[in-house]
Amino acid sequence: MDTKFVAGDVVISTSGHDKNRVFIVIGIDKNGYPAIIDGRYRIRTKPKVKNPKHLLLVAHDEKILEKVNSPLATDTEIYKMIKVYNQVKE
Repeated sequence: MDTKFVAGDVVISTSGHDKNRVFIVIGIDKNGYPAIIDGRYRIRTKPKVKNPKHLLLVAHDEKILEKVNSPLATDTEIYKMIKVYNQVKE
């Protein structure tokens, strides 16, 4: 793996059915694959584990990471926070 992802990274999927969608890395599984969410289709209780070769690092955002780790945060709030990165991508 060329890029090491950490929790709080904002990434764009470069392949698969979710191509060109923005996600947040919330953790790394035992094989080194990042678990990603978007707050809409992939929620905190069901993250997607994706091959790091198919992800492009956009930024690292501590505010989003704090929101993801907060037990009071909703998936809708997380989705609204990453909408900013969707606008930058276009």
